[in-house]
Amino acid sequence: MGLIIPGVRENVAGMGDAHPTVRSYRKAVAEMKRRSQADPTDSLGWTFQANMHGLPRNGGQHRDWGWCQHGNWWFLPWHRGYLLFFEDIVRKLSGDDHFRLPYWAWDEAGQNALPAPFRDPNPLFEASRQQANLGRPLRPDSPSGSFQMDWANARRTPRFVGATVELSFGGIRQPKTALPDKPASTDAHGVVESQAHDLIHDALSGIMGSPRTAAADPIFWLHHANVDRLWNRWLDDRTHGNPPDADWADQQFPYYDGTGARVVVSVAQILARAQAVYRYDEEVRRPVTAVATTAPPKGDAVPPTVQKVASVQPMLALGSTPLTKRLGFAADARQRVMTALAPQAAPVADPPAVILQVENITPPAETDVVYEVYVARAGDPADQRHYIGPISFFGRRADDHGHAEAGGHGHAVPAAKGFTQGFDVTELVERLRRANGGTIPELDVTIVPRSTAGVSPDELAKRKISIPITDVSLKLVTVGQ
Repeated sequence: MGLIIPGVRENVAGMGDAHPTVRSYRKAVAEMKRRSQADPTDSLGWTFQANMHGLPRNGGQHRDWGWCQHGNWWFLPWHRGYLLFFEDIVRKLSGDDHFRLPYWAWDEAGQNALPAPFRDPNPLFEASRQQANLGRPLRPDSPSGSFQMDWANARRTPRFVGATVELSFGGIRQPKTALPDKPASTDAHGVVESQAHDLIHDALSGIMGSPRTAAADPIFWLHHANVDRLWNRWLDDRTHGNPPDADWADQQFPYYDGTGARVVVSVAQILARAQAVYRYDEEVRRPVTAVATTAPPKGDAVPPTVQKVASVQPMLALGSTPLTKRLGFAADARQRVMTALAPQAAPVADPPAVILQVENITPPAETDVVYEVYVARAGDPADQRHYIGPISFFGRRADDHGHAEAGGHGHAVPAAKGFTQGFDVTELVERLRRANGGTIPELDVTIVPRSTAGVSPDELAKRKISIPITDVSLKLVTVGQ
């Protein structure tokens, strides 16, 4: 990529069509699309770059297409590298040596509508995101508020790789591979992916609704610039850190730079390059501190003990109206949870945690519905105080990534039998226990459907939707105890 002057990635909020950053981005995207029309195999073309993320059906083959990392601990660094090299291409094709990708801060108040420069016909417009192009908030009429709460839940996750996926900010551990083999993507999405990433893809819908096509939407790059920014914000907590594992840092991925040349880089090189060439605007406005690149080992290799302590009746289904079920506690389960969560005489590396899992969700082939999950004391209304997170189908359908032979070299397919979405509810259970005089109360789980197509709850209730699940369970997670 050559020598690059350090620059600043800025919030797109307030940028109009005439803003220099928007103009440069629009110019480069138009040129990339022109190149693809002339030659779909042009590595600087829009089609080629989008296909590096996902492999469209009947869209041809290339060794470097379909490389997106989802459901593993390379989700964040792979996308960081993808942004870095795409940004280099935009600089080259726009002639703007100072260009840095703007980010869309959908996690901040008042910014959960599609940015204005993407709503009107121009090279940044995508017709398939029909509702988002209207400029309305992407999450109206929801007790959970906006995407702020999802990010707040994700930010509290203490570990990049934890005892379970519900306790893993960056995703679950997968074996390192050597080119041309790809690490396995799974449907077990880490917390930042499932709670602060996937739902935006669903809310925008259209081609953003599938990993196969998402990167062909110009807003994809601003969405992922924000996910990349939020990774830095998670690292602001100095108790947080990236994995110290060589397998994580040494994994290599192929990209293409501004000259169209293929470049193979490791995760460690991606992190170093990112620190050298850009900062986010909010980082410029405060004292410079080094972003942690590793965290001390805390027993990641120790297998956790996971005990089911409560569940509902099996063989259920999510539908077009809210589902509320009582969690039935096993004998002495409340006391076991309270004993495990009692204050420790000395800090432990992996404190006990309580997770709630919605198990074996059979993803529909297509849907314009996502779900919000709440846990409350039995009989209490499900509101913001009890919101624990979303259920999204992005990247979870069996055909979302393509079969291994189509995606190439072992890019695993999510299980067609269904996926499990879990949430860390340790703090919520403790809060409900304290409010109940020191004893965990009876608990209700409520799962509420939300339309991503602008359909009101009343209209949605008239539709026939049946998404099978096998159980909703509360589990106690302990490590080395």
